[in-house]
Amino acid sequence: MNPSPNMRSLKAALLYPGVGMLEYAKISVGRGTDSPFEQIGADFFGARELATYLNRRQIPGVRVYPTSFAPSESNFKGVRIEGVRFEIVNREMLDATRLGLEVAGAIQKLYPGKVDWAVNKRLIGSDEVIRRLQAGDDPRTIQQGMQDSVAAFVELREKYLIYK
Repeated sequence: MNPSPNMRSLKAALLYPGVGMLEYAKISVGRGTDSPFEQIGADFFGARELATYLNRRQIPGVRVYPTSFAPSESNFKGVRIEGVRFEIVNREMLDATRLGLEVAGAIQKLYPGKVDWAVNKRLIGSDEVIRRLQAGDDPRTIQQGMQDSVAAFVELREKYLIYK
């Protein structure tokens, strides 16, 4: 049973943490299509350009393919837009946070000024990450810079875990 109308596959569930962190931006995360969270698109994307750039980044566990789609709801409802589809090639290697940062970094580099990253603060969760994305920092170094705060959170949450 699907846990949500927009979570229709294991692939979507694996991609969701990375793709979902971009949802408040003026991009489509595939809601209103047959494959939500398995693709993204916008009216300012160049599908081939974005797919090529992301594949050159060699994001572990995923390959990216150009696509186009017309969502029936959410951002760009009823408009055919270009985008990319994510295919998981190695589930064990996929790091959804890295994927989300790489996609955000690609959008910032290829389409500067098209996305207001501050609207995603609630989903990205960090002013520092947003500042670094806007500055064009490498997504790998952004993720490395988050490791201390992630470790502190993991330690803090330990006492609240019911199932171990």
